[in-house]
Amino acid sequence: MKWVATLLLVTPGALLAETELDFHLCSAYVQQSAVGTQIENEWTVHVKLTKVGATSFERFTEANIGRMSRLVVGDQEFLRATILGPMSNGDLHGAFSSQEVATAWQRTLAGKLPAAPCGAGD
Repeated sequence: MKWVATLLLVTPGALLAETELDFHLCSAYVQQSAVGTQIENEWTVHVKLTKVGATSFERFTEANIGRMSRLVVGDQEFLRATILGPMSNGDLHGAFSSQEVATAWQRTLAGKLPAAPCGAGD
């Protein structure tokens, strides 16, 4: 009987993980990136999307308000957040625990990004 309770506790988390949405940042979507200043023990990375990237991200956020999503580069998670509303300006901000981690992300985003996957389901 103990294993049934364990299975029930694990199942909601497994189902939640399956419903999490991914939006892939790719070479066609990232115009520029920069490390910001330290704010309350976190370093920010600012990402400006291209026009096509901003349009795709706006459609993605508009269609998924209230859902948890991840911004992904290759197979690495850049940011995880709940979508509160449509984002049309193409400006993204990630917060990291150290300047070194933020700088590494900025270099990744400014470097040769993968061409695919790109966006929500492309």
